Amino acid sequence: MNAKITALIPTYRRPKYLRRSIMSVLGQSYKNLQLSIFDNDSRDDTKDVVSSLNENDGRIKYHCHSNNIGALANFRYAFNSVDTPYFSILSDDDLLSMDFYKNAIDVLDNHPEVMFVILNTLRIDECSNLIGDREATDRLSFFNGMSGFDELHSGNIPATWTSMVFRKDVAKIYEEMENEYDIASDMRFLFRAASRYKYAYLSKVGAFFTVHSESASASIKAVDIAHQGVQISRYVEIFYDKSVSQDIRDRTIFYIKRLLNKKPDLNRSLLKIIINFIAYTESCNQKIEEDIEDFNYAGYSKTSLILNYLHNSRIAKIIIRLLFGRFYKQKLIKNQSKMLSLQNGIYKKQFDYIKKISL
Repeated sequence: MNAKITALIPTYRRPKYLRRSIMSVLGQSYKNLQLSIFDNDSRDDTKDVVSSLNENDGRIKYHCHSNNIGALANFRYAFNSVDTPYFSILSDDDLLSMDFYKNAIDVLDNHPEVMFVILNTLRIDECSNLIGDREATDRLSFFNGMSGFDELHSGNIPATWTSMVFRKDVAKIYEEMENEYDIASDMRFLFRAASRYKYAYLSKVGAFFTVHSESASASIKAVDIAHQGVQISRYVEIFYDKSVSQDIRDRTIFYIKRLLNKKPDLNRSLLKIIINFIAYTESCNQKIEEDIEDFNYAGYSKTSLILNYLHNSRIAKIIIRLLFGRFYKQKLIKNQSKMLSLQNGIYKKQFDYIKKISL
């Protein structure tokens, strides 16, 4: 089979990254595709970037809203547009590996009962250097029912929709979602998809997730009670979804209880302070100050005071540097060396592809 696939790219004011994302789609070894870009009224170079690439490739469709309708509404608009047998969703700062569609669609073509397939995601920095990997074993696994629902929560398989391909029918889930306040609507969508459908995981490189200061993941707070409520609402939706099996609906109670008992991530905030003592950056310093404010706003005033004291303590800075400075830098150098070795070794083909499309 050679069924058509649509790559959905909602975008807002990221023309530099967007060009690379577009090129990663157009350069796919699987050629029967179309690329639909949904510009949330960027009013910058976005349209020019798309137009320059569209001159030589008619597979690009471009829609620009007349005003900014909000990120979630733009995503909903994108999902409503799906009119091909397969689709994927790509953030405007991420990119796909060259054989992603070929590998994913092979699985879907050979297993008609599978509604979506997951591949691995590599993490890269703003300069397209590898900073995090997941070992590729080429193994194909299948998940269904409550075990599949749990597996998506386990951390054993990727939970990033950038490296997933879906059948058209799965898109309707996004239309049904009540996600007005959800800053991570991808997880709401994926949890609901896993609650309803059988899916597969193919342990091969599928996509690249860019980690930078402007990414949505960078805005996650150390403590955010309001968002914790939003997270609970994801499971409430599934609990009342009559199309979901009873065992999965019952299982949502476990995840709701876990969120209700969730404590603020104090260790993460302390680690930020320790690292910032050793290797100061303005962005990390700002995140620490935001954490301190967030703890105070959420009612953890003592914790906020302690974090603030440590953050501004010259004595703590000296002690941390003496005790952990050399160890941290050695660990950092070791990890960078490992990532560089992987980038120039088993992932060389993928990173050569990134260089090619970034020219």
